[in-house]
Amino acid sequence: MSSAHDTKGTVRPESRNNTASNSIPASDSVDAAARRAFGSTTQYLQAELEASGSDLGLLEKLNDASITKYEGLSRQAQDMLVHAYKIKQTYNEMTLQIAQVDSLVESVDTLEHVAQELDRYSLQLEAKFQKLLK
Repeated sequence: MSSAHDTKGTVRPESRNNTASNSIPASDSVDAAARRAFGSTTQYLQAELEASGSDLGLLEKLNDASITKYEGLSRQAQDMLVHAYKIKQTYNEMTLQIAQVDSLVESVDTLEHVAQELDRYSLQLEAKFQKLLK
């Protein structure tokens, strides 16, 4: 083994000093690592916030589109109610007129029946008159 290791394979203190003297002091490397970690965390959180903001923007657009769609459907439903009311009024008016027409039909049927009876009676009278003339 090299001279920096003892017989068990562990590094002796003098070899640590050699390595430490060639590199950045420990507190500076921890500070730099912490800054990188915080910087990365900051970037990650900013990206998450931007993604959430984008999601919320999309939801807002979807809500606006839904509002527009349902307002249109509401207007159509209201228009249909107005038309249904008008149709009901027309039907009620026609029901009265249909009842009047039915009444007229019954009157005409009655008049036709009376006319047929009068025709028969007049034929009978004509036959009796013809007998008297002979």
